[in-house]
Amino acid sequence: MSRKSSVWTADANLAEVLADAVLNGFPLTETQAKTFTLSQWTVLVPTRRAARKLDDLLFERAGKKGLVLPRIRPIGDVDEDDLFDAMPELDVPAAMATSTRLFHLLTLIDQWADENPQLPLALNVKQSPAQCLGLAESLGELIDQIETEEISLRPDQLIFDLDLAVHRQSILSLLALVLENLPQIILKANAMGRAARRNALLRLEAERIRQGFVKGPIIAAGSTGTNPATRDLLAAIASHPFGAVILPGLDLSLQPQDRIVMTASHPQYAMKILLEELSVELSDVEYLGAASPRAGLMSQLMRPAETTAQWHNSKDLAAIDLDNAMAGIGIIAAPDRHLEARAIALVMREVLETQDKTAALVTPDRDLAQRVTAELLRWNVMIDDSAGQALLLHGRGHVLDLVLRTVEDDFAVQRLVALLSHPDCTLGLTPVAAKHMARLFELVGLRRDLPLSRPQSFAEDLLALKPIIQRDRYAHPRIAELTEEQWTELLAFAATLSSALKPIMNHGPASFANHVENFSACLELLSPIVGQATSIDVVLSELLSQLRQDPSLHPMSTQARAISTLRWCLKHQQVRPVTRKERLSIYGLPEARMMTADVVILGGLNENIWPAAADPGPWVNRSMRQHIGLQQPERDIGITAHDFAQNMQHGHVLLSYAQRKGSEPLMKSRWLLRLNAVLQTRQKSLDDYELPKLVELAVKLDQPSVFVPAGVPKPCPPIAARPRQISISDVQTLKRDPYGFYAAKILRLQPLNKLGAVVEPRLRGQLFHDALAAWGKTIILDPTAPSLDILLREGERVFAPYIDTLEVKHFWWPRFVRMATAMVREEHALSQNVVARLTEQRGTVEFMAAGVSHTLTARADRIDVLSGQSTRIIDYKTGVVPSRPQVNAGFYPQLTLTAAIAMNQGFGRDVPITIDDVIYIKTSCGAKPVEVTALNNSKFNATLAAQRHFAGLKTLMAEYQNPHACYLPRVAVFKEDDELDYDHLSRFAEWSLGGA
Repeated sequence: MSRKSSVWTADANLAEVLADAVLNGFPLTETQAKTFTLSQWTVLVPTRRAARKLDDLLFERAGKKGLVLPRIRPIGDVDEDDLFDAMPELDVPAAMATSTRLFHLLTLIDQWADENPQLPLALNVKQSPAQCLGLAESLGELIDQIETEEISLRPDQLIFDLDLAVHRQSILSLLALVLENLPQIILKANAMGRAARRNALLRLEAERIRQGFVKGPIIAAGSTGTNPATRDLLAAIASHPFGAVILPGLDLSLQPQDRIVMTASHPQYAMKILLEELSVELSDVEYLGAASPRAGLMSQLMRPAETTAQWHNSKDLAAIDLDNAMAGIGIIAAPDRHLEARAIALVMREVLETQDKTAALVTPDRDLAQRVTAELLRWNVMIDDSAGQALLLHGRGHVLDLVLRTVEDDFAVQRLVALLSHPDCTLGLTPVAAKHMARLFELVGLRRDLPLSRPQSFAEDLLALKPIIQRDRYAHPRIAELTEEQWTELLAFAATLSSALKPIMNHGPASFANHVENFSACLELLSPIVGQATSIDVVLSELLSQLRQDPSLHPMSTQARAISTLRWCLKHQQVRPVTRKERLSIYGLPEARMMTADVVILGGLNENIWPAAADPGPWVNRSMRQHIGLQQPERDIGITAHDFAQNMQHGHVLLSYAQRKGSEPLMKSRWLLRLNAVLQTRQKSLDDYELPKLVELAVKLDQPSVFVPAGVPKPCPPIAARPRQISISDVQTLKRDPYGFYAAKILRLQPLNKLGAVVEPRLRGQLFHDALAAWGKTIILDPTAPSLDILLREGERVFAPYIDTLEVKHFWWPRFVRMATAMVREEHALSQNVVARLTEQRGTVEFMAAGVSHTLTARADRIDVLSGQSTRIIDYKTGVVPSRPQVNAGFYPQLTLTAAIAMNQGFGRDVPITIDDVIYIKTSCGAKPVEVTALNNSKFNATLAAQRHFAGLKTLMAEYQNPHACYLPRVAVFKEDDELDYDHLSRFAEWSLGGA
């Protein structure tokens, strides 16, 4: 094998081409190849995954049961074991951990903020842990760029003398402080920055090659030589007598004028710089393997902007067989990102129908990658995602993140429920028992008007609430039926939960290590490891151990700041998938250079996604970048453009983009626009290659074959199942929302309280009502007792369980005292001619409806027996009092039906059947603490209204004795947009929108 130079190029399927070439002796001649064994080859590839892929291909294509493979090492993510194990005697300091450097940056930012208190940015940094962390993170990214490009940047090189805004001056002063102090900190720790260490290893390896330490063939494949140290290594390999550099997708057809006007955003720019440093002419580079049929099309597609006008008269473009070049290319034009992910998942799912067929999604868009992964789960299909996922999304890492969020939100009920609902949050119980107890704790303690709010005393507070809950006649049936044994288990669970949360409660400023220790202790109690630790448990344990090692690294911090930093660590700690041979894969752009698949999907081809927007960052603008020698952000566009062009060389390629993100329109990637422009020179367009049926299938995937919208439910239960006893409050429900009556009384479904409800009006009404009822009973027994003192005493008793709540203590209780004073004053007027008073009196009356016996029941707040042998019925209200016309029309029949029971001696013979009046007493927090509304007047006769409403009830109950009578929803709601308890059960939102 002869060669003009040691630089080669290959298009798609680089790993396969390289494996075949190495097995055939590349880059040696036949004579040279006989003097080396395969194990003496050294192959450098961009990533670890590419190294594993090449391993598999070599073993597979050798066709042997055993094979000593070459040394295959990654360049892009090297460590000492990968690249530098041959020269252990050289002392290369270890790389400083990313989190350790972050902690040092946080300390320096704090120092700067203390030294510059007059600056607005310093004030924001002191007040916002998140902003401080964001500054440290972006500073780390800038330092990585500086180290990667091997720029010796001194603080005095920053441009301070320009007429800059105060904010920019602040930024520069902070950057100057970091540049002055961080290198000394790293040197003192006998460490190096990760990028600086990588560069040092690459240059040492280059020197080692030049000095002849590598005797066998050495190949570097897949790298474009973007960074100076990488170019130095590639130059050393190119000069090796048995060395070869294989550049991915080098365009050998580029014209000299194109190379002259080429800028950093061109996909060939980095390789142009590399070839110039290697002193290699484009004509000296050879193809390894066959050229792709799309190579010419990609060359034209990626022309420099200055020469794109030649598309219409280019001989090179005219010579391209466009039909052949576009064969195997399809376009997925999805209406939105959700459907884009689903369409991609459908393509991948179809691939699995063919044995051994593979598919790969190549995208820089992690959101799209995660969406596709989630879509594939509908078929229980796993995909090998090379990027891994953040630790805080998995297992006990997710539990810890939920703990952090719970503390951040001051143990808000919703956060507690999310934490307890996690399957790994077991508190030492079995998963089934933990789930059961968590639901019970939520139902009893958290779904309340005033939920448990003190984590340190969950058990004690729940024990204090126990008798109140047991006496509550409105308690949910699931709570009311709890046995003593179940209460004991619940209290034990609450105590265990309090103990688990105790380490993270009420902690002031402390070292970061101390905060980490507290959260670790909490995690061990909430989510103890049972059996063998998983890989996620191991990674989390190592991370927490590392963060606890040196408390001096991170500045002293509040718990809020420690939470912010700890979440950053969990987010940036990636959990890598276990190596396995999956037929479906997701690749990042650098990894895809050496990967192959039968179907390659280039996803997320929208502007500002692929390519990303050119952003110089918050620290140094474009002019400053040029001044200090940093690359402009367009270089990254050129790198991603190269990855697009390289991946377009595969045989079957699908290009996907979304037209919208929510309600926001998205633009096609500039490369799709260029492709469309090239196609238009042949009277074609991207539309000719779209796959509309694929998008249609994605849309229809979740749509039923026949869509029948829900109609109005019309339940007609058997007559035997229909209640024959009804309370006065249920009569109103039966009139206004029969379906709600059906759900509650026939299906026996009771709505749960809202989760984490604050102080609700219903609870306020219950407390006021209970105090007034107890007061009324007391003054009946002893009319001479001090009335106001008794009412206040009863109020203190019923308010006691809730008085620690600020709203109750400082808002409700003072208003109750006002109400009590006004109530006693009103009572003097109401007591005139009263000879007997009954409170919380139960009454019943039987009646016939459709030949069937029924019973009406009531619990009267108060019944006054007057001296003229007549009865006055009183109802306490804390909400809106119905108007006289509403009561007269029968929409609020509680008082009139209570009167009807009295008229039928349903409260006993001691209550006269003559009705004097029916009265509402409103006790509120408004300007008038007590308002008395007597309904009897010239337009309203309580006796007649009671008779009419009782007759109407008989008719109503008779109607529901008809087996064809249905319980319809929302027959006479007060307001059309009122939300009723059973609307979700009746699917009101669905059938109402459908016009029913």
